[in-house]
Amino acid sequence: FAVYLIIQALDGNLLVPVLFSEAVNLHPLVIILSVVIFGGLWGFWGVFFAIPLATLIKAVVHAWPDGQVTDASS
Repeated sequence: FAVYLIIQALDGNLLVPVLFSEAVNLHPLVIILSVVIFGGLWGFWGVFFAIPLATLIKAVVHAWPDGQVTDASS
């Protein structure tokens, strides 16, 4: 029974974030933190949508203009 619990803990807390991090190009720590944060905010649905929401936030942050003004006349 203890071996099963250890395997489940490693699977849920280590293996899944590493595999998802490669699929969505996010660091495993970001995935773990997003599950904890969104799960704390919205419960089951926060855990369910944590990785898509983290990916969406990353895409918005990278697409956001950086505020630099370029000279169009040159």
